[in-house]
Amino acid sequence: MTKRRALAFLLLFCMFALGFLLLAFDAFGKEPPPEIYRISVIVRGRAGDSWESIRQGADQAASEMNVDLSFITLSGENDSAEQISLLQREIDAGADAIVLSASDSAALAAPVEQAAEKAPVICIETGVYSGSVSSYISADNYGMGLQLGEEIIASGNARKRLVVVDSSLQCASVAQRRAGLMHVLGRIGGEIEVWTLPDGDPAEASRMLASRIGKKTADVIVTLDTSALELTAQAVSDMQAHYLDLFGIGSTGKIASFIENDIVTATVVQNDFAVGYLGVKAAVDSIQGHIPEADTVVGHQVVNWSNMYDPEVQRLLFPFIR
Repeated sequence: MTKRRALAFLLLFCMFALGFLLLAFDAFGKEPPPEIYRISVIVRGRAGDSWESIRQGADQAASEMNVDLSFITLSGENDSAEQISLLQREIDAGADAIVLSASDSAALAAPVEQAAEKAPVICIETGVYSGSVSSYISADNYGMGLQLGEEIIASGNARKRLVVVDSSLQCASVAQRRAGLMHVLGRIGGEIEVWTLPDGDPAEASRMLASRIGKKTADVIVTLDTSALELTAQAVSDMQAHYLDLFGIGSTGKIASFIENDIVTATVVQNDFAVGYLGVKAAVDSIQGHIPEADTVVGHQVVNWSNMYDPEVQRLLFPFIR
């Protein structure tokens, strides 16, 4: 090999080595791409407005925290068997964490304990009777029931014929709301009629409500769950039973419209957007090895015709409209 060829070969080799080093330095010098966390949010009801604010909060957290979010609803209200199946499916599919609104606080306890062995489980809105949950985010449900009862008394409806609509009592949160409500109403005495709504089939529940309202045995109806309030308000509207005062817990766009049209007298609303946001945040904290707060309590407020247009109430009712 001539000196000229050897020199050219050496020059090419040096250029190649320099290029390789530059590429290697560039690759190692850059920060690795952020890890994407797979989080599944499984709620206890059907797709619809009832979960929209929670979904918006979860989506907001997911966009900020590099989360691949799956928001999963049921085919029927509070179907614990379906929810257990979905919980197992998401764990088997490799979810890094589960955010759960339990359809049945007792029935979901053992499945949650099994799931928590593989991934953190965060409960929102209603929890389970288990110590395996990493964090629980909700309003003070007993306090919401107390506030609802006080609103009924303040509105002058305490001595009228009262009906409490029971639904979803297998959910600890709803049972706690009922306990708070009855603590207040128990002070005024008198009999309180109870209507129990069937879970799972809204059409059947609507037919039952129409039948009961048609008998005109009530002046005031009280509900404790978003879906029950919406169904009852629709039945009152359809039957033009404008003599009734309707109180409840929960909010949707339809419920806001029913307040505006004087079908719903008042409802107690928790900050669902915060529930969804903080649920996903707690899941990310758990995945990263940080210990989230065991219990996080979000705010709640009475909403009625007189305050529904206040800016802070509008943000509570429609948090996704900024």
